[in-house]
Amino acid sequence: MHMFLRKLGGVRKNTLGLMRVLGGKADVLKGFTKRCNENYKVTPRMDIGMYLGDIQDHVVTMMTNLTHFEKILSRAHSNYLAQLTIDSISQGTQTNAGLSKITFIATVIVPLNIVTGLFGMNVRVPFMDGPDLHAFFGILGSLVGFVVLALLLARRLRLI
Repeated sequence: MHMFLRKLGGVRKNTLGLMRVLGGKADVLKGFTKRCNENYKVTPRMDIGMYLGDIQDHVVTMMTNLTHFEKILSRAHSNYLAQLTIDSISQGTQTNAGLSKITFIATVIVPLNIVTGLFGMNVRVPFMDGPDLHAFFGILGSLVGFVVLALLLARRLRLI
């Protein structure tokens, strides 16, 4: 990606450099051609004026082409930068979607971890001295119910 951008910038730099170099040449050639076509004693005779006119036409054509190419390169450069921006925004959106799912999972797991962590401590726990396991399965069922409720709510809110 960055290599293409550098090459594009280099080509634009060369194009603008050529435009700067050729910028005033057409006017200079026009003036020189005009002087050669007049009958001064110091100007060379023959068809030099005609040849200089051809060279001037070539310089004007090159300037026109360079202007056209610079416009094309400028548009390509801005289009490429716009595409990079769109790709970056798309990547950021995907990252945000992934992070929101991870946040939801952490939101569900932290309360479960707190409740189950209480049973791992060396302190009195409610229903610890009970003769049966109804309280244990009640707490376990409430944890499962919390997870199911959280998943349904997340599905409805389109978090997952």
